[in-house]
Amino acid sequence: MGWSQQFAEYRSRFGDIMRGAAFVRYEYELRQQTAELNDLFLLLCFMEATALPNPATLYLLEVYPYLLEQFHDWHRRMGIEHSPIGSLPCC
Repeated sequence: MGWSQQFAEYRSRFGDIMRGAAFVRYEYELRQQTAELNDLFLLLCFMEATALPNPATLYLLEVYPYLLEQFHDWHRRMGIEHSPIGSLPCC
């Protein structure tokens, strides 16, 4: 291996180290958020499987008016002319 190849290898490794140093905090926060979302998902699945009441439904009632327009756009994109949920008056 020649001097130029060694230098290229060193430069490549140094670049990887610097990239890792720059993104380590960002990746740590992403992994932390992913773990929290996974925990929440498992909790909701467990509550659904054991027929426990879901506390998130109370909070969803507060944001229902904001989500109504998004729901309408969603079911129109899916090709459904009217609301697929009969009790949801969005159309």
